[in-house]
Amino acid sequence: MFSYILRRLGQSVVVLLIVIVITFSLPYFQPHGILAPAYAVLGARSTPYNVHVWAFQHGLLESYWTRLYQYIFQLVFHFNLGYSYKQELSVRTIIALYVPRTVWLALSALILTVIIAVPLGIFQASRRNTAVDYAATGTAFVLYAIPTFLLCLLAIEFFGFHSFHLPISPPEGIAPWAIFTDPKSFILPVGCLTLLSVAGISRFMRGTVLEVLVQDYVRTARAKGCSPLRVLWRHSLRNALGPIVTILGLSIPALFGGALIVEYVFNYSGLGLQTLNAALSFDVPIVLGITILVSIFTLLGNLAADVALGLIDPRLRIQGGSK
Repeated sequence: MFSYILRRLGQSVVVLLIVIVITFSLPYFQPHGILAPAYAVLGARSTPYNVHVWAFQHGLLESYWTRLYQYIFQLVFHFNLGYSYKQELSVRTIIALYVPRTVWLALSALILTVIIAVPLGIFQASRRNTAVDYAATGTAFVLYAIPTFLLCLLAIEFFGFHSFHLPISPPEGIAPWAIFTDPKSFILPVGCLTLLSVAGISRFMRGTVLEVLVQDYVRTARAKGCSPLRVLWRHSLRNALGPIVTILGLSIPALFGGALIVEYVFNYSGLGLQTLNAALSFDVPIVLGITILVSIFTLLGNLAADVALGLIDPRLRIQGGSK
């Protein structure tokens, strides 16, 4: 198991280095290239001489390889994500204010997604081609196809103004753990983010369970007299969980992407809203810093999914060790 984890960790490090190099290189392709921050800060005073002096003071005139080495060194050993010249703060300081809020929002949605989607998919598979299965499938297709912003607006219109009268926005300037102290204000944003994930994962769970139910060992268990519930929960569920664990690991970037829109619609001060504001104001260092951070979360989620998959299915570790 240790060698299996070590291989996956090595692959994650390689992918992260590739992401860092690509992210570092992106500012070179913007208008004015790497000197764009100088023009943004100096504004009307951006004469060639002033731009050259400002760029020299901030190390922008160094060669590409020198700056890349310094960037990777600062990121790896000091977790320095850069500096926002517009807000005159380090990117790490800015992100640290918003990461916990988005993490709690996405984590709450992920937990609710697992609690709802996995049993729902199993139930649909056990009741396939019935009215209940058709109703759940149709609802899943609608939720899967509906745009995120439209779902949020419909939830605000119905639950905020016409029924239940739920808060349409969490209070301003709240602590990251306010989702526990004032859960009512987070029902709509967490609910919308959850529904977006439940639709896809429940459908995937249904298909996976149906594939397992036609395997030979399931037929053998039925022939030996096992009850349908025992066949479903004991013989089918564990083998069906493998692909679901992988999908949950891959759903982390989708959750952060959905959080961007959800936070904007519900005016929730999180990482998604900060990313959008930074993109609209051309604050490139913040956008790139958040990109690297989300990449790290994605790789950690995939690594956790691989480890969990190895625990669920030991054959993966054996096959990997024989290569």
